[in-house]
Amino acid sequence: MDDTWVENVKLRTATKIREARERKDITQVAMAKALGLARQTYLDLESGKTEPRISTLVSIADITGRPLIWFIYEDEGPISSEDKNDIQVLLDLFAQVPRSMRSKLIEHNMSFVSCWIDYVASVKRK
Repeated sequence: MDDTWVENVKLRTATKIREARERKDITQVAMAKALGLARQTYLDLESGKTEPRISTLVSIADITGRPLIWFIYEDEGPISSEDKNDIQVLLDLFAQVPRSMRSKLIEHNMSFVSCWIDYVASVKRK
């Protein structure tokens, strides 16, 4: 995988984390507290110094009211209707899982989610 592409994804995700927080008028300190993170740990997420865990990204999406998919995909180019429908089905299913089980579900499926994200990214690069 191209190091430049990986770095661009990290920076784009970090930017979107900051944008989502700012759109909700949430301070960095308040967001860190809501996520149960140290302030510096959260600042590292927004700067792109570190990458968020999927469970942290899900929490950020929940707190800010942004769809999880918004953090993952580039804003460039349209997502096909078919892909949007598939993504919505997955999100609807995930929403049915009790909140207390979501982190465990994500943790147990990290390999699958990681492969899925890599696949989607490779398709988008073509």
